[in-house]
Amino acid sequence: MRLRIATRGSKLSLIQTNIIMDMIRRVEPDIDFELVIVKTTGDVIQDKPLYSIGVKGIFEKEVNMAVLRGEADIAVHSLKDLPSEISPGLVLAGFSPRDPPYDVLVVKDGQNADLTSLPSHARVGTSSVRRRAFLLSIRRDLNIDVIRGNVDTRIRKLLSGDYDAVILAEAGLVRLMSEVKDLPIKYSRLPLDLIPPAPGQGIVVAVARESDTGIIDLLRKASDSRARIEALSERAFLKTVGGGCHMPVGGVAMVNNDELTFIAGIASLDGGRKVVVKVNGSAQDPEGTGVRAARELLSRWSRT
Repeated sequence: MRLRIATRGSKLSLIQTNIIMDMIRRVEPDIDFELVIVKTTGDVIQDKPLYSIGVKGIFEKEVNMAVLRGEADIAVHSLKDLPSEISPGLVLAGFSPRDPPYDVLVVKDGQNADLTSLPSHARVGTSSVRRRAFLLSIRRDLNIDVIRGNVDTRIRKLLSGDYDAVILAEAGLVRLMSEVKDLPIKYSRLPLDLIPPAPGQGIVVAVARESDTGIIDLLRKASDSRARIEALSERAFLKTVGGGCHMPVGGVAMVNNDELTFIAGIASLDGGRKVVVKVNGSAQDPEGTGVRAARELLSRWSRT
């Protein structure tokens, strides 16, 4: 069997594609893969914040189009990059084991990787409206500046002195560090109830055409069951709050045996208002738990 995989060409995207390929090989050892590299608008435009480009699902849509056009059989994404609704005719079919969902504060080696230790007016880089809003809710004195580029590019900008610190997804950073050794950096996790992560953060997914039942069955057989439950819950949350990747909302589901705990938060753009909620539910009803978390969050937000 031969499987064509559409992906972006960045170092991290290729690492994530290898995660999906290894996942599939465990259930289909004799499969052959062909990579279809797609250069997206988000890869081309590096001098503007993501929210100002005006393309919804900026890293997702063009990669998925390769599948819809029949140029590839599946597309690989970081789940956090997908909007609440993907292109018609496609389904989320494969879910990798989840890497840590946390955001992390990254500094040069030798410095203190602690949010409270950053000097006043320190320049912190992030391209995420969510991260900016929650950071300002904690430290109004920080200068939060837009940083673009792939994870390795952002690390280079930190090391060159353009920023005092950057905020990244731990999952992407750890994946990069597995390939690029001895980066002179330090990082620390930001607590989930302090800065709730983007829904889907830490999970790599494979998207397939809904008509390709054989490929869907293969991907589902290869998927991590725990990550799938958490992903379904977080996708239901995202759809209910009505937010994409440019809304200052975060949410994460965590499976513990048959229980599901959901932490969610929302903050105003200037960090002046913030609400964080924690909802418990059943792992047998992940979507229902995600919906309840979203409704509780919006209800509390409307009363603040």
